[in-house]
Amino acid sequence: MDWAARQTGESLREVAPRISVKAANRIEAGLLTPAQAEKFAKLVNVPFGFLFFSTPPKERPIPIADFRSVQDAEPLGKDFFDVYDDVVYKQSWYRDYLTATSADKLPFVGKFAGKSLKPKEFANDIRNTLNLSEARLRAVGSSDEAYALLASCSESVGILVFKNGVVGNNTRRPLSASQFRGFAISDPIAPAVFVNGADAKAAWQFTLAHELAHIWLGDTGISQAHPRASQKNEVLCNAVAAEFLVPMESFEKHWALHERLGTPTAIDQLRKHFKVSALVIARRALDRGLITFNQYNEVYVKARNSKGGEGGGDFYRTLGARNGKRFSTMVAELAYSGEIGLREASRLLNTTPTNVMNLYERQKTVSN
Repeated sequence: MDWAARQTGESLREVAPRISVKAANRIEAGLLTPAQAEKFAKLVNVPFGFLFFSTPPKERPIPIADFRSVQDAEPLGKDFFDVYDDVVYKQSWYRDYLTATSADKLPFVGKFAGKSLKPKEFANDIRNTLNLSEARLRAVGSSDEAYALLASCSESVGILVFKNGVVGNNTRRPLSASQFRGFAISDPIAPAVFVNGADAKAAWQFTLAHELAHIWLGDTGISQAHPRASQKNEVLCNAVAAEFLVPMESFEKHWALHERLGTPTAIDQLRKHFKVSALVIARRALDRGLITFNQYNEVYVKARNSKGGEGGGDFYRTLGARNGKRFSTMVAELAYSGEIGLREASRLLNTTPTNVMNLYERQKTVSN
C-alpha cells in the first residue's frame, strides 16, 4: 500500500483519509474492508490484485535520460510513465506516417550535439530556424500569446509540441510539477517535446524553450529546468532558453532603467516589455545575480498559486493543446478522409470518435 500510494506522488497517510476519514488509521495500518480496498486501488490507479502481492512490483526503470539533478525532485510515479508511453505512442505513429510518405530528416535535430557554443549563438540558431525574431515575439499582446506563438512556430518546422496537466484526458489524474516539468524526444524525422501543464502557467514558455534546446543537442530525456540544475546539458539548455526569451544584453539595459523603482516593479516592467511572465524575468535576474534564490522562489510560488492553469475553457482547444495542434489536425483530417479508422484516431487523441469528427468540423470552420 505504501508503494501504491507513492505512485500518485503522495504518502499512504495522505491517501488514507480520502478512502475514509473515520477509518483512516485502520487503512494506514493495512486493515481495509473489501470495498475500501477496491476504492483504494481505483484511487491510486493500480490493479486491485497488486495490493495482495507479498512485495511491491519492481520499479520500472526510467526509459530515457534523467536530467533532473536537484535534490528535491520527486521520484517518478505511474502518471509520468503513462504520459510518456502515450506521447511515445503518438510520436512513433507520426514518425511511421512521415516515413511512409518519404519525409526528409530535419537538419536542426542534434545539430549542436558535442559542439561548444555560447548560449547567444545557440539561441539565435533556434530563433532563425523557427523564423521567430525578437521583434515578432515582442509584438504579441501577452506571455500567453507568446507561448502559443512559440509552440506554433515549433510545430511549423516539424516538432510535435504536447502540453498537458493530466494523464491523457483524465482530469482525475493531475500530473505533479514537482516530479518533472517537461521532456524531449529527439528524432530526426519526428522530434517531440512535452510541457507539464500542471506546472505554473508562467513556466510553460521557459520549459518549451528549454526542451527545444535539448532537441538541438539531440537529447532524449526528462527535465526539471531548475535554476539550480547541475547536469551539464541541463545547465546549457537553461542558459539557451533564457537567452532565447530574454537576451541578456537587452535585459541588462532595461533592468538598469527600472531597478531604482524596486525589484517587484522592475520585474513587472520588464515582463511587459519582453512579453514573458514575471517568472522568466525573475529567473533572468537570478542568473545575473540581481536577486536571491529566495526572491525568485517567491515569484514562482505566487505563479503556482495564481489562477488560470492548464485545462478548462473550450474543450476542443484544450484537446488540441494536449495532443499538439499539428498532430490533432492531421489525425482528424485522416479520420475524416477515411485514411485511418475512427477507432484508431480516437485512441491517438485519447477521446471519442464523435469528438474526433467534431474537432475536424471545428478546424474546417476556422480554416474557412
